Order: sequence, then structure tokens, then C-alpha cells
Amino acid sequence: MNRNRYAVLAPGFEHLSYPLDRHDAAEGASFAERSDRFSFSRAQSEPHAQMALVSSEGLSEHTSEPVGYVCGEAGEIFVVCRSSGRKAREIAQDERKAFSTAVMKRLAALHTQGFGCGGLSPEAVEFSGREAKLLNPSQLFALHEGETTFYEAVSTLRALVSSGVAREGDLPRLASAYLSHSPVCRHEIIQHLQKKGKRGTAKDELVKSAEKIIPFF
Repeated sequence: MNRNRYAVLAPGFEHLSYPLDRHDAAEGASFAERSDRFSFSRAQSEPHAQMALVSSEGLSEHTSEPVGYVCGEAGEIFVVCRSSGRKAREIAQDERKAFSTAVMKRLAALHTQGFGCGGLSPEAVEFSGREAKLLNPSQLFALHEGETTFYEAVSTLRALVSSGVAREGDLPRLASAYLSHSPVCRHEIIQHLQKKGKRGTAKDELVKSAEKIIPFF
């Protein structure tokens, strides 16, 4: 009996059809096939999964490589990605500084190109070659006029500290890593602060906002 209802696979990955019959689709689950590792990430809907698959070439800079999607036994849709990096739990203590910086730089790169993601957590990325990439390409969406990147930056800072990957004392460094990526990031944050009537610097306001919500998670 098949564990998953059906699978849609990109050309060249038809060989995954049988392995996908044997592995339950579940958030964060993974399996190995032909020396490659593949992981499952829940998609909001099948159209979201389809879009991730169709847009894979354009998103390759930011995400793991999507090779298809499956409908699980309960009817949920999961994107299947080829994973080439390490998860947060596999990062050594002496690599956490580079890892947390890479997460903030990835968020900044997404915002610079007009993508939102709801904020990043350590569990949502993989680490390879000192770069962090999203495990779930269907998490991305296009930012629209009037939306702000401030809350995604604060959410990501909070997640890094709450998970133990970074310390509160690292927040100024991580905020600077985000803001220094491009003029786009700085402009969006400053514009948001001006609308809110905030007088602090962009870095200070990011840090203060992250510090306020850390105790609640």
C-alpha cells in the first residue's frame, strides 16, 4: 500500500517515484537515494508547490533544489527538495557565528530581490559553503507595496536567539549583517521607523524590538 497518495516529479527525478512510495511525507523528514539526500517541507497548497517547482531555476540562489512534490496520506502537500547542506542541529558550536550571520544575509538577499518569507528560523534553512538556503521554496512570496520587512528581520533575530544559535549579545552584529547587505534593506527599515515615529537608529530599533519579544518564545 502506498504511503503517499501521489507524486509530481521534475524531469530527471522520475526514479524517486518508488522511494516516495516507501517514505511517509512529514515536515522535516528526509531520505537518501543514489547518494543524494532529499527532504520534505509542507506547502500551503498544491498551487504553492507547483509554483516552487516551476520557479526552481530562478530561486536556486536562495533555496534548496525542489525536485517535485507529494500528496501525503492525510492529503497534505509536501515539496520534495534535494538537500546538500547541514541542518541547524548539525552545526558545531564554533560555526554558530557564521551560521547565524548567513541566515541574516539570506533574509537580506531575499528582501533586496523583493521576496518575503515570514521570517527565518534556524530549522528553516540548511548551511552549505558558509551560506544559508531555505529548505522550503514554497515559503517564499512576493512582497507588495506597503508591506514591511521590519517584522521579518525582528522575527529572524528573535528565532536565532530563542533557539540558542545566537546570544542576545550577538543581536547588534546580526542586525548590522542584515542592514549592510544593501541600500534596499536600510531604506525599507528606515522608512518603517519614520512612519512609526521612531527616533533610534535602524540597528538599535531592530535590536530593541527583538529583545522585547525573546522572553515570550
